[in-house]
Amino acid sequence: MRITFFTALLYSASLFAQQPITGQQPEALFAEARARFDRALYSSAYEHFGQVRSMVPEASDWSEQSMYYQALCSIRLLHRDAEEYAESFLQTYPSSSRRIDLILEAAEQSFNRRRYQEAKRWLRQLDGVDLASGLRAEVQFKLGYAHFLLNEFDQAKAELGAAKKSKSPVAKTAQYYYGHIAYLEKSDQTALESLEPLQNHEEFGAVVPYYLAQIFARQGKDDELLKLGEGLIKQASAKRAPEIALLVAQSMVRKKRYADAIPYFEFNRAQGGRVSPEINYQMGVCSYQTKDYEGAIRAFNQLPSESTTDWLVQSRLMLGDSYARLERWEEAQSAFRSILQSKADETTREQAAFQYAKLTYRSAGPFGDAIPIFNQFLRDFPRTEYRREANEYLANLYLTSRDYGRAIEAIVQTGMGSSAMREAYQKVAYFRGVELYQSSQWDKANELMDQSLSYPLDRGYTALAHFWKGEMAYRQGDYREALDQTDKFLKVPGSFNLSERPAAQYNKAYALYRLDRLEESAASFRVFLEDASAADRRREDAELRIADLYFLLGRHALARDFYAKIAKGSSADAEYAGFQQALCRGLLGDNAGKITQLAGIEKTGSARADEALFERAQTLLRMGRNSEAEEAFAAYIRRKPNAEKARRAALNIALARRNDNNLSGAITAFQGVVREHPGTDEAREAVAGARSVFDEANRIDDYLEWVQGMPSSGIRASELDSVAYMSAYDKFAQSQYSVSFDAFVRYLKRFPDGYFAPIAQFQAAESARMTGQMAQSLPYYQGVVRAPIGANTVSAYKWLLRDAEARKDWTEVKSHAERLIALAEDASLRSEASRAMMRAHYAEGNSDVALTYAEGILADQRETPEVRSEALSLRMRLLEGKYRALASDSVRLGTWLVAADQAIEDGFVVVQAEARYAKAQILRIRGQFAASSEEVFALLDNYPSQTEWRYRALLVLSRNYASLNDGFQARYTLDFLISEHPSDELVREAQALLAEFNAAELPSNAPQTNDAD
Repeated sequence: MRITFFTALLYSASLFAQQPITGQQPEALFAEARARFDRALYSSAYEHFGQVRSMVPEASDWSEQSMYYQALCSIRLLHRDAEEYAESFLQTYPSSSRRIDLILEAAEQSFNRRRYQEAKRWLRQLDGVDLASGLRAEVQFKLGYAHFLLNEFDQAKAELGAAKKSKSPVAKTAQYYYGHIAYLEKSDQTALESLEPLQNHEEFGAVVPYYLAQIFARQGKDDELLKLGEGLIKQASAKRAPEIALLVAQSMVRKKRYADAIPYFEFNRAQGGRVSPEINYQMGVCSYQTKDYEGAIRAFNQLPSESTTDWLVQSRLMLGDSYARLERWEEAQSAFRSILQSKADETTREQAAFQYAKLTYRSAGPFGDAIPIFNQFLRDFPRTEYRREANEYLANLYLTSRDYGRAIEAIVQTGMGSSAMREAYQKVAYFRGVELYQSSQWDKANELMDQSLSYPLDRGYTALAHFWKGEMAYRQGDYREALDQTDKFLKVPGSFNLSERPAAQYNKAYALYRLDRLEESAASFRVFLEDASAADRRREDAELRIADLYFLLGRHALARDFYAKIAKGSSADAEYAGFQQALCRGLLGDNAGKITQLAGIEKTGSARADEALFERAQTLLRMGRNSEAEEAFAAYIRRKPNAEKARRAALNIALARRNDNNLSGAITAFQGVVREHPGTDEAREAVAGARSVFDEANRIDDYLEWVQGMPSSGIRASELDSVAYMSAYDKFAQSQYSVSFDAFVRYLKRFPDGYFAPIAQFQAAESARMTGQMAQSLPYYQGVVRAPIGANTVSAYKWLLRDAEARKDWTEVKSHAERLIALAEDASLRSEASRAMMRAHYAEGNSDVALTYAEGILADQRETPEVRSEALSLRMRLLEGKYRALASDSVRLGTWLVAADQAIEDGFVVVQAEARYAKAQILRIRGQFAASSEEVFALLDNYPSQTEWRYRALLVLSRNYASLNDGFQARYTLDFLISEHPSDELVREAQALLAEFNAAELPSNAPQTNDAD
């Protein structure tokens, strides 16, 4: 531009060079110079104004004006000495009216040449000069602008501040630069006050929003920034758009609008905007908070690793957590470990140390065992807020490592405030108790089991604690406590799938045996056999105990079968079982089989061979194979002459001879027993036995003479009825019940009022019953109860009651049960009678009375679990019936629910299942369909063997779905039940209910499926 300007100047000078200057007057020459000046012909004008000055005195106005214009031309022609020339003018004419104009011109030219110090110096010459307000404002602006460009902000603010207050055209420009300086100095409020009013300014309106965005960002006015910035990006230039996007993104981070911020960060980066560690950190935070952990890892890994700046340390924490959430355990540990090795503040190091310890616990990584790491954490940070959680981890670690003592200490230090700690303590106390049990420290073990039971969160461990308490009680001889604890174990729902359950049944059976509750003991041993695996070594013992118990209970057929199973084996008890099996055969009338089996034992030459020989002889004697019996008894005497049974064998030889009608030989044998074994029971029996033989041999006088020679005999002729009775009783005592029955009948016919008539009545009944002839026994039992109350009255009523129950003659049942309740001292008999009364009244529809008996049974804590379970079931059904009779009575419904809950808690499995079904019905009646369905699911999950109640519960479940308007599930449930076809009745009910749903047009809300589904 300068080249063009100078070319034009030279061209204009050449044009005017053709006209001579000399010879003209100063006025004309000045006018010509001014004309050339006005046409910007500054070089020519400069010469003409010089000619004028040469023609006039220096003090003249022509000279002053010409020098002024020469100074202007020099300035505009950019002469090197223009400034000096202007200064010369000011010195030559210090009071010239042109002074201000020249100063402004010189200042303007300095501005144009970016010589701001010169411009400032020129303008400062106007300080104190009285200028017009508009001109003063312009001077202040230019001076302020010069200071601004020279970074002299304080001086600039003073001048611009004065200028912006004026009404001059430069006021808005001064206001803009004043606001700009405030912005640079971060005096944000001042900047806002100056810049906000300029948003609609023609010149500055386009740029002001960018300032406002930056200021809002610095002030944290995120709402204002977002309102301004999101629109500003659309109209921003390519250069400014990334900057604004970054401000918006950072504002959104502060507002925790992480997902919204991510596109703006990405826009800033894509458009080549500013990227710094702090920006990478913010991008990482956004990714982390939006669960884009891969993105977070990329962003955080771009940050410097050595710095301890707070946000950089926080980035390492989030980096570690991101790795952990992606299950990149070792990298997560490395991230947290780097914080531990840094100079981060203690709080951050504490947090990192805890996370590192947790990861070690989780991953078993390369940095060491979790126990010492958690312990080191607690030592390094003794007041940590994570102490409770750290101790929870330690407790679990100690539990896993089986250091239960230290685990208890860790849990106690942590406290029992959380359910997790209480559950952990339950387990640890249990395991420590087992350890102490195994070292025979039973008292301490018992305390630990009690502590475990004080937090019964896990049903399995609750059950196990009861199991071991039962074990310890049994070992210490407290069989009642052992039974109580074992029953508690068996009743805990969590025990059903435990491997200890068979052992618990086994222990329970022995405890009952020790308490002389033989029937229950046998039942428990049988339950054990059902639950125990085929390889369980206790099975043989249990089978033997069952056999023995049935033998003691007189249930010889069952005993025989169990003995037979053991005898076939190779265990040490096989021979004993074979012997007992033979006894059972005899008691069951299979004497031939008994004899054969006993003979086999004799041949073994074992310790039981002599016992088998004696028993075989006894059996032969009872069978009437007298010569064989005599021979066997004689053989026994030869083998064991000094044994106690040798005396019995000698007596039995006499009986064998008598039975063979060898009366003389029998008398000789009887007399031999008395002679060889005086004063013994056998001798006295021989005297008594010989009496009938002497009588049969018509030698009664010989008998009397013989007996009279024995003062100790005490036999009198008046005791003949005793002889007859004893004959019958002997058969009875030998379990020859059919024979003894006939003998007792004969005795009663012969001596209806005899001394032994009452007992004979009872024993006749017992004999018939033992042979399975209950109908024959009834008249004799009835005869016992018609007689005055005696020792056998209660037993007679017992069997009459049982027979009436078997026949379902409820009138007789009530009659016999009432008498039994009144007379029996045995609690078990009273219990049996009460149960019979309950059943009878229930069968006859006497609900209130039946309910009273059921409540009485349940109130008696001595009742067996089996009886209580039956009472729980019947009470529940009776209360259901009461509610059904008056369905509007909510109290009856609640009473039914209470009964169902108690049955769930205390009943046997089948009763629990029925109670679950009942509770599901009750909750459905109450409109609690979801809760009712939960009960159904509990029944389905926990009682797999209770098929009937499970299928019935499906009907309730279907109705619940229907009530919840879930037609799909309702129909699906019924279709499943129908397809399973558990019974015709249930299928009919399901089909009827399905028809009901279809008739009601129950909507089907089955989920939409496709082929892939």
